Amino acid sequence: MDRRYRSRIPQIGDLLFVTCRESDYNSRCSCRTEDEKHIGFVREIERDSWGHQKRVLVEWSSKPPANYRKEYGYSGVNIHNIREEFTVIRDGIEIK
Repeated sequence: MDRRYRSRIPQIGDLLFVTCRESDYNSRCSCRTEDEKHIGFVREIERDSWGHQKRVLVEWSSKPPANYRKEYGYSGVNIHNIREEFTVIRDGIEIK
């Protein structure tokens, strides 16, 4: 398998499906109240001085999740590690 599909570390152009975790904070989110998925693509990645993905900024095709802030985005490590919240699609293939 091509090495592009071995890592869940986000890349620009990846499609993200985000499901908010069950919590009081997320209880009013559209994915909980309207059974709507959050769908977006990675448009920009900002790295820190060590090269880690500090901010992964997403362009949303639907409403953004309750825990997404456009000025901060998501940490790339969270997208990589939290499989129950983030589904990563790259070139039409789900990255597991």
